[in-house]
Amino acid sequence: MSSHSMLKEVLVKPMPFNLSAVTAAPDAVNSRMLQHKAIIEAFGITSLSGLGTLTIRGNVIPQAGLTRPEPNVLGAETMFQSAFRADSMVQGLQRFVPAGGRAQLLKAIPFPTQGTAIPTIPVIPSPIVGPVSPVRNPFESLTETAASNIKPRTTAFSSEPLSDAASSAAMRSLTTVPVNSAYWAAQEVHLADNTTVILKNPQKYLIILAEKITVGKNVTFTWERPLIQKPAKRTKLSPPADRPMSTTLSGVTGVDGLPGVMGEPGWDGTDGPELEVWVLEMNGRPAFDLRGQDGTSGGDGQDGQAGGRGSKGRTGIKDGAGLWCASGAGAGGNGGRGGAAGRGGQGGEGGRGGKLSLYAPQAVINSYLQGFYVTVDGGEGGPGGIPGVPGPGGPGGAVGATVKAAFEECGPKNGRSAGQPGAQGTAGIAGPPGKDGGPQGEPVSMKVIDADEFRRKLLVPAIFSTAPTSAYIDDTVELDGKRFTKTDVVLVGGVQAQTLVYSDTKMQFKVPSLAGGSHSVQVRQSDNTLSNRGTIYVLPKLVSAKQSRVRPGGKVQLIGSGFTEKAMVKVDGLDMPDVHVLSPSQLEFTLVRPADVQPNPSGEKIRVKVMLPDGISTNDIVLVLETFHMLVIGDSIQWGQGLLEQEKFHSLVASAVQVREGGIGFYKTVLAHSGAIIGAGVTDIHPSLPGEVPTKFPTVLQQVDLFTDLPDHVDLVLVDGGMNDIDIRNVLNPHGPDLTPMAKQFFFDDMKTLLKKVGEKFKNARIIVTGYYQILSEHSNLLAVEAMLIALGVGVAGPGGGIVLGGIGALELNQIINRCKQVHDLSRKHLQEAVNAVNAMPVPVGGNRIFLADPNLGTSHAALTSDPYVYGIHPNLAPEDVHVAPSRNIECIAANQDGIDLEICRVASVGHPNPKGARAYADAIIPLL
Repeated sequence: MSSHSMLKEVLVKPMPFNLSAVTAAPDAVNSRMLQHKAIIEAFGITSLSGLGTLTIRGNVIPQAGLTRPEPNVLGAETMFQSAFRADSMVQGLQRFVPAGGRAQLLKAIPFPTQGTAIPTIPVIPSPIVGPVSPVRNPFESLTETAASNIKPRTTAFSSEPLSDAASSAAMRSLTTVPVNSAYWAAQEVHLADNTTVILKNPQKYLIILAEKITVGKNVTFTWERPLIQKPAKRTKLSPPADRPMSTTLSGVTGVDGLPGVMGEPGWDGTDGPELEVWVLEMNGRPAFDLRGQDGTSGGDGQDGQAGGRGSKGRTGIKDGAGLWCASGAGAGGNGGRGGAAGRGGQGGEGGRGGKLSLYAPQAVINSYLQGFYVTVDGGEGGPGGIPGVPGPGGPGGAVGATVKAAFEECGPKNGRSAGQPGAQGTAGIAGPPGKDGGPQGEPVSMKVIDADEFRRKLLVPAIFSTAPTSAYIDDTVELDGKRFTKTDVVLVGGVQAQTLVYSDTKMQFKVPSLAGGSHSVQVRQSDNTLSNRGTIYVLPKLVSAKQSRVRPGGKVQLIGSGFTEKAMVKVDGLDMPDVHVLSPSQLEFTLVRPADVQPNPSGEKIRVKVMLPDGISTNDIVLVLETFHMLVIGDSIQWGQGLLEQEKFHSLVASAVQVREGGIGFYKTVLAHSGAIIGAGVTDIHPSLPGEVPTKFPTVLQQVDLFTDLPDHVDLVLVDGGMNDIDIRNVLNPHGPDLTPMAKQFFFDDMKTLLKKVGEKFKNARIIVTGYYQILSEHSNLLAVEAMLIALGVGVAGPGGGIVLGGIGALELNQIINRCKQVHDLSRKHLQEAVNAVNAMPVPVGGNRIFLADPNLGTSHAALTSDPYVYGIHPNLAPEDVHVAPSRNIECIAANQDGIDLEICRVASVGHPNPKGARAYADAIIPLL
């Protein structure tokens, strides 16, 4: 509902004044009078005495420019609404009632512009019929006068044409006067009975200059409130997409609905207008309606999004032979929770009340001290918007489909069923009401003037124009005017500027260091006499940032000029939070990384600019966003053998870094692969294979050379190596070689060589070495160990009584477990020694930036235990990594693997960390970041 549709009649008491309320600041009064004098002087008016009487009657709407006595000052007819007029008295109170209808535009001479003479016949603006939409910028320019209507003229109070100097002044003046000002100038202003003067958007100021004002009965000064309406409700969100079919026996819960967005804030009411009356004699008392406009209601909150449907359960799985059921059908996922209802928008703030200023001799003010009728209250704040509707919960997913094997059905078991519907979203709350608009400072004021001073032509400086009207700090600006002297100085926003006077009509100044935005310009003479006020707009400029590279979530300081309070910072068009203006030349803000930054692991480029509250912005500058680059080198443990990408521990570490670094741009390079050896002293070069296919090449040392991006921008290196140099088959063979010298060679000597090379190349990186674990322990299912050895191609034969590939004896089993423990203990010891040795080296190689991350899986979580953190193997020699094994099988064949190598490749996940083991590795690494 629009604000003006709620207008109600108002009863107003007469406003009394005390003598103490009459302000008498001669300097301020004279400064203001001189400003108006300079304005009417630009129209060729040097005295009010000969202008005659300006008669106003009926419903009239002032226009921008100057209205003066003419035979007919009424122009085109238009419409107005949402105003008030004074009506009958009720028990000593003045009643104001809503008013609207037809009115006539007052003819006005537009403010002259450079090179434009004042027209003989006042221009009649085009009529505006019907309601007027709100204009957010009250200083928006009006349509210029057609050239055909402009021609030289003589003054209305003199038979002599304007002099060349006066005409030139008129052409240059008033460039600093906003177009929402209307001036009435006359010897006498007569306001007839039942006259209503309506200030209609964009007019906000009415200044009346007259020797005498006569006011009839029921005369009202009022204003038309612009049309503002309650914001529309936001569009309802479509339900999220259904979850895909689950890959496990448990269904995946549907996506939770997004919460509804808070309703749009209500429109603020417009401030009341300002009236200024300069008069020597006044008869009668008009009523003044200057109350601020009410704010609108806040917008309704958005409805919460419906929850997503849960996933359908996984279809039952047959074993490889198709005879038995390997896995029953999975349960359906529960539906997602509905989104919370959006909060109602905040009500619009009430507009501030207007101002009434009376400048008159003491006798006139004494008469008005008895009281008169005026409303200068602020408008009421709008009520808060109502909340949205909570989103319904999503439906549950269906139970998995049944598959028939030869001897049994692979259907739902153990109570697996369809998922449950999701819960409804939480309810929203109503928005807070808007603040009431208060009165402006000194809403009603009376100031005593001297009648002779009012009439007298004052020999003080006057500013007609500034060129240019906007400038940067230290730019040179030219002033045109009158009565300048060689000792004059220019004040910009009260700050003295470097000034150079050329003549009595022209001077220049340099813009001092000030906040951006509009500032007053005055000429001050040696006796402190001040001119009227011109204006200059100080433009903001952005020069640089204090930091060469910036980090998301951190503070950024910008250097420039023309910064001002409530300035905004935009990065790639996105508003930044926590903007603090430290000075006109420096501000800081908290950097949020935009979502659409162009990827670049060495540093992402962003464009930054500063915008003042009125929408004027600086130039753009380019800054570089810090990124986080992680390099992963090593063997199958670092690669994540048998794991989906999101399950690998380097992916888990990446997620932790992004959370900790405030959404920093994260880049990851993985050169690790299955089967890699450290390769100290190895010079052979072989092409790379897919990461799941075991191969020694590229060695870990060669992987360091393969990194071709900028090494100084790598922040984290994850590295391991040594186990493939020993060969896991040597570890698992109870009759294999002595592990002690091999462990020292590979886990200490060769690892130290590797870490020195990594440290030297990646000078700014933190380096984390991951350790190994005990593959088999006394907790392993010893009956399944033989299948594991067969799958890995380990031949067992010797004095313990075992046979090759079958029938392992108890002695061999005990020896295998002891060798697994031995290599684990030796690897942990020697890896830590290698880390310590390189850390002790001077930077850039060492410098205590290398750490050992021990996964510490423990013997109870070895392969083939009841709670394994390591992949084992099924009795039928099928690998346990059911999601990755099929694609690895294809890659093994494509890599021309054959014989025992092909069989080992197919089950390459055996002995590697499963998802639980990968999480244990991530938990060991993350604290070291």
